Amino acid sequence: MARSHKFCILPVTIIFIFLLATDGSAQNLVANGSFEQFFKCPGSYNYELTEKLAPGWFSANRGTPDLFNVCSTGDASVPTNWAGQSKAYNGVGYAGIYCYTKNGYREYLQTELIEPLVANGEYYIEFYYKLSSNSKYSIDRIGFYLSDSAKRRIDDFVVYSKPTYELVLAAPYTRTTGVWAKCGYMMKAKGGERFLTIGNFSDNNTTRIFHITFSKAKEAMLNTAAYYYIDDVRVTRLDQPKVEKPLIIVGYPEIKVEQTYVLNNISFQFDSYQLVDNSFIELDKWLVVIKSKPNWKITLTGHTDERGTDEYNLKLSKQRVQQVADYLITQGIETKRISVVGEGKKKPLSLGKEEKDHALNRRVEIRFSEDR
Repeated sequence: MARSHKFCILPVTIIFIFLLATDGSAQNLVANGSFEQFFKCPGSYNYELTEKLAPGWFSANRGTPDLFNVCSTGDASVPTNWAGQSKAYNGVGYAGIYCYTKNGYREYLQTELIEPLVANGEYYIEFYYKLSSNSKYSIDRIGFYLSDSAKRRIDDFVVYSKPTYELVLAAPYTRTTGVWAKCGYMMKAKGGERFLTIGNFSDNNTTRIFHITFSKAKEAMLNTAAYYYIDDVRVTRLDQPKVEKPLIIVGYPEIKVEQTYVLNNISFQFDSYQLVDNSFIELDKWLVVIKSKPNWKITLTGHTDERGTDEYNLKLSKQRVQQVADYLITQGIETKRISVVGEGKKKPLSLGKEEKDHALNRRVEIRFSEDR
């Protein structure tokens, strides 16, 4: 729909990458869900009637949704823009749509999911919405529609598809109107749903409105409309088995059972079994692993260098490794999970005679086994 301001485009080239979750958390099936990527930095209103709004996003009718981003030097900047003033809920950009106008004009955001929903899979769909501060009206509802095909109207009025979920507020204006709020819904998929559409699916007769007399609306359409910012759109599956993250400590390979690791940066006072302060930094890193695997048994083995008698070094190695075990126990690790072994000077890592060789041989090792 034509609007009354000039449109300025900044020539920005971007590479759009679908970021898939790799850390074991639930994957968001919405690409560019926070509207951070764009084909071109927005300058002002979006006049273009092409289906593509931003990478991954397009319109569900002939309406023209808008983008806002900090990159803009025009009227579509963040936080201040032609529709009002707002920081992004997530990142530095968001989209905007007319959810109500007196003449029935509507805008919708539509995206194709990274993969179709699986039949009987449990999903959580959410997005954040916020009434623009220059809107002259607020409304009581917003929702989304999931479909197996992209359904677009050939005009710029209400998309009458029955929404999958419609959030209907108790009143069209409340104390939280004008702040970021969440529309979220948990559902079981029919299977094959590939497209998500966001907006107001109710006509003007059904939508309840509130006239905001104190609004500073300057743009003609905002004087007759409720315009909403949209950000952080997510579709995630809830019932997928979690993929465990590999246990990594900087400076070590992936931590696994039945492998022996030297506790680097563990040291003791000279001729003593008292840990020096820096040792606790290293031990705290290992505590993260130990607490994340409550079914793992722990074997701690102490070693000394070759100086001194066999009997003395055996006793000292047992005392030193027990100090490590005692610290783990004070941090909440069950005593029954830990075994301690003192080897004295029997198993050196280096046969050299220099201090660096002695330091290498003075060590505590840790080994994990599965508690079956």
